[in-house]
Amino acid sequence: MSENIDVLIRSKESELEPLFSRMEEIRLQFIDDVKRFASQWYEEKAREYATKKPEITLSLGKEKLAQMKVQVNMLVRNTGKIVDESLADPEVWWHKTPRVNASPSAYEQLGNERVGNKFPEVLDKAVRLALGELGNVLEQFGYGVTTGALKASYPEFWFESKDGAGSIRPFFPHLFEWSDEMQDTTAKYDVAYKKAIVLFNEITMLKEEKKRLEAKALWDKA
Repeated sequence: MSENIDVLIRSKESELEPLFSRMEEIRLQFIDDVKRFASQWYEEKAREYATKKPEITLSLGKEKLAQMKVQVNMLVRNTGKIVDESLADPEVWWHKTPRVNASPSAYEQLGNERVGNKFPEVLDKAVRLALGELGNVLEQFGYGVTTGALKASYPEFWFESKDGAGSIRPFFPHLFEWSDEMQDTTAKYDVAYKKAIVLFNEITMLKEEKKRLEAKALWDKA
C-alpha cells in the first residue's frame, strides 16, 4: 500500500514541478512589468502633485523645483532596485513558500463599475511599497505627505507599520490602477496557482497518509 502511495506522490510531483517553473517565469515577468510601470508613475505622480498644489510649487521656485526633479529622476534610475526589493519577499509568491490551506482566491483580480478594480492584496501591497518611495521626495519638498517621521504634521500618511514591529516604511495609500501588463501577468499566475495548490494539497495528504500507514505497520510489528 505504501508503495502505491509513493507512485501517486511521484506522479503528482511530476505534474507540480513544471507549474512551479512556470510560476517562477511569471513572477519575473511581473517584476519587469512593475518596473516599467513604476518608472513612468514616479514622474507622472510628481507632476500631478506639482500641478494640484500650485501654491506649494510656486513657493518653491525654479531652483528648488529643479532639485526636486533631480530627486525624482534618481528614483526613476533606481526603479529596478526599488521594485526588486519590494517584491523580493518569498511570502509574496506562493510557489516560493508553498503551504496547504492557502486561499484559492489569493491571486484573483476582482472589480466592478462601482468600486473599480481590486488587485490581489499580497501583490498590491508589495507594489505600493515600491511606489511609496516617491513619498520621501514629496515630503522633503513640502507637498503635504509624510512617510512617518512627522505623523501629525501632514494630511497624507504615506507609510505603513512593518509586521507590527514598530518600524515603518513608505507606502502609497491611494487608489490607483495597475497597468494592463501587470494585470495580464497576474491573471496567468492565478491560473497556474489554482492548479498548483490542488496538486500540492493532494501531495501533502498522500504524504500524511503514508506516515500513518508506516506508523501502523511499525506498531503491528512491535
